[in-house]
Amino acid sequence: MDDNSLEHLATRDSQARFEDQSGRAGADGSLILADALTYAAGATAFITAGIDVLNSGWTVAAIVLITAGTGLWLCSQSLNNFRRLLPVWVRAILGMRIMPETFEEQTIGARRRRMWTMVIAAFLSAVIAIQFSQETAVMTRSGVPFHIVLWAIVFLDVLVAFQWHRLILRSGCVARPGGWAR
Repeated sequence: MDDNSLEHLATRDSQARFEDQSGRAGADGSLILADALTYAAGATAFITAGIDVLNSGWTVAAIVLITAGTGLWLCSQSLNNFRRLLPVWVRAILGMRIMPETFEEQTIGARRRRMWTMVIAAFLSAVIAIQFSQETAVMTRSGVPFHIVLWAIVFLDVLVAFQWHRLILRSGCVARPGGWAR
């Protein structure tokens, strides 16, 4: 075994011990919240598009809402490793995992995929927010226009993507005196 392979082996085996663990629990919680809100925005887009199609036929607005809603549904599936395709009770019977992996359980590729999925979800939510602000005057029970709620979801999605990006950058081994940096 040469020095480079020994150095690589030591880095790989000690990575978990020297990683910066701060902020990971918050990242997992914010991802679950953003996922739920993104899923809700996609469902709202589908429902609104369906009502529009029933009332006035296939319009550009309905097609945009259905397309963006489908994209948000796919983003939500991606964040959960496509586990939502099966109902929870089927996954429980089969002994499959129900909750998404935590930050520690994910590979660096899965972490990056989730970060970019949140960026795409923010874009699609912005498309829906723009469509709601132009076409409809949907109000929430509290009297707030619904497109404002959608803009809040966009902001949350972007915030979660930045949080995951920051954690991905900090997830490598830290430089130590006399040691290696990754």
